[in-house]
Amino acid sequence: MTDAAQDAARETGRQARRVADSRWFETTARAGFVGTGVVHLLIGYLAVLLGIGNATAGSGAQGSQSGDTDQSGALAQIASVPGGVFLLWVVAIGTAALTVRLVVEAVVGGRTDDARAWLARAKNAGKAVVYGAIAYSSASYALGAGKSSTGSSRSAAATALATPGGVVLLVLVGAVAVAIGVGLVVIGVRGSWKKHLRPQPESVRRTVAVLATLGYIAKGVAVVIVGVLIAVAGIRSDPDQATGLDGAFDALRSMPGGSVVLVVVGLGFAAFGLYSFVRARYARI
Repeated sequence: MTDAAQDAARETGRQARRVADSRWFETTARAGFVGTGVVHLLIGYLAVLLGIGNATAGSGAQGSQSGDTDQSGALAQIASVPGGVFLLWVVAIGTAALTVRLVVEAVVGGRTDDARAWLARAKNAGKAVVYGAIAYSSASYALGAGKSSTGSSRSAAATALATPGGVVLLVLVGAVAVAIGVGLVVIGVRGSWKKHLRPQPESVRRTVAVLATLGYIAKGVAVVIVGVLIAVAGIRSDPDQATGLDGAFDALRSMPGGSVVLVVVGLGFAAFGLYSFVRARYARI
């Protein structure tokens, strides 16, 4: 790369950093945490309903069917209420701003080129993918073009299996999802989430700790199950096995005592939603 190109790249990075550090952009990014909080609260609510419905349906019934109990189901619930489209746009714009912020951090963030700095960049890139997916889905539902995430997962799995090496790819994707899920559990148990927050008042610190711990552990358990299902889909060459969170919740529900576990996981997702509201206020952005 020539000196002129390097100078141009540095200037572009500085301009991107300046925009990402602006007050209005920070406010919009914080709104992204509020949006994800709403989505997680609804996912938790739907999961609890599914667990309670299954527990009260009796051994001869199949339990309540409340539709998708994942991100798409939560967004569909938002779209169905008065003013829901406006809220969806708030979620979409906020999470999109947060996505851009994370992309900037991944590209130009960090002061060194050591392994730790590159790991931080990789984490920010991964988070950008997650929040970007929420932004895209929210905008799609706001425009009336939302689709079930389970159907999308199965379609993607079928496409992967139809290509050379697709089985290996799905198994690897499943393994990565399991690793991410385990990582979320570790974050919850070790309290690593604290470094992402500014100091909070003593009156709320313990509540925040409980919400974050339960939330990260519940999300981690769900993501591990999703990863296992994806890997099983690859091993069995059956794309129907590849599902999202709703498939993970169904798998939990079908286990002995799974209804109770599902309710606990649902409460954990709701806790993460409330924690996201705290992040909107105290996150280090």
